[in-house]
Amino acid sequence: MKALNESDADRISSLPDDVIQRIVAFLPVKDGAKTATLSKQWRHNWGATAKLVFNGGFCQISAVEDYVLKASKLMSEIYKALLLHEGPITELVLEIPGLRPCTDMDLMMLFVSKKSVQKLTLSFYEKRALEDKISSALFTARQLSYLRLRNCEFTAPSWFLGFSKLARLDLYGVHVPSPSNFCEDFLPKCPVLQHLIFVIQGSDSRKAELVSPCLKVFESNLWNICFKHTPFLSTVRIELLDVYENDKLSKYRAYDPDIAAAFSSLPAIEKLIIGGQWMGFLASGKVPSKLPTYLHQLKDLELGDILLYRLSEARVLICLIASSPNLRKLTVVCNCIHASLPKKRTIDILQLLEEHDHPTASCFQCLEEMSISDVLGMQVELNLLRFVLATAPQLRRIFIKPDGKMDPRKGHKFFKEVTRFKRVSREAEVIYVSKDEN
Repeated sequence: MKALNESDADRISSLPDDVIQRIVAFLPVKDGAKTATLSKQWRHNWGATAKLVFNGGFCQISAVEDYVLKASKLMSEIYKALLLHEGPITELVLEIPGLRPCTDMDLMMLFVSKKSVQKLTLSFYEKRALEDKISSALFTARQLSYLRLRNCEFTAPSWFLGFSKLARLDLYGVHVPSPSNFCEDFLPKCPVLQHLIFVIQGSDSRKAELVSPCLKVFESNLWNICFKHTPFLSTVRIELLDVYENDKLSKYRAYDPDIAAAFSSLPAIEKLIIGGQWMGFLASGKVPSKLPTYLHQLKDLELGDILLYRLSEARVLICLIASSPNLRKLTVVCNCIHASLPKKRTIDILQLLEEHDHPTASCFQCLEEMSISDVLGMQVELNLLRFVLATAPQLRRIFIKPDGKMDPRKGHKFFKEVTRFKRVSREAEVIYVSKDEN
């Protein structure tokens, strides 16, 4: 057999540079960095890789006694791989299982700053990572446009001047010593921020006033919040997670919940999602018949974990409905607390509106679709559906989804009764989604 010459044996090196660079881009960082030692050509190809991902394929760290030594050695290997990269880096991802924030990351953060990395992801999975502060060197990377952090303490140093180009900030499970200071001091230093996910560990009794003039999307589990200056905010999602399971609704009153103040600066809001115990928090304070300023742009309203039979939460529902004249989609997810159902569950939505002198005919003039989930078959649920069918001339569909423990016969009886209600829209269709279809 004829022996292979050198050119036949290294066919990959003879491929066009753009093809080789795409191949190297799909390799794990550990293998991609090794190609840089093959030749000057391969060093160039490795340097052309714009996105670097350090994850479980690169290394893992177990919770052992010599963790500090192993973490230091790992960060040294990562830094060496970065030094071999001579080209621009647009995105850097660090998601190594077991790794926690440490001082050895300072060099990497300085590298991020000098390399003008635009997108940075740092995910730590250990719960103890919350005890460790993220490297202060991170705050020198003023060119960042996207920053994603998970499980660490996030505190900006006093000398921090701001992220002037940051458009998106995702903070998952972070510990922020003072959420109110974060909203009032840190966010104004991010003048072009448009998308903020702010899911924190812990709580703060002080009311946080959100000031972010360019913000468009906000998702959080922060409950004591007021949208003070958010003129372009179009999507808001507030869901209280298990982190607040020890907080009792009766204690909320001490924090002066004020739904009117909370929604005082949302002129561009188009989609509002309220979940968890935030309905309970808003309901524990003073609830006006309607907000001081109409939410004219609100098209999509979703209320989760609502106790319809609780008068205070029913008033929050009425307040939001009466303040949203152009609502097109309404989603209601009932709270299924079977053990605490009161004996009297006959709150009449129509009666509540009449008590506050609301023109009922104007409530759902633009509503096209409604969905009510986790239905228990209570009278208050029937009253709500009867009211919607009787006042929504543009209504096309109502979806009814029963609670998983609801008896099928009771569900069929509930649906049959709803279909008999008077409908102001000739196109309105009532659709029952069985438990098997949920």
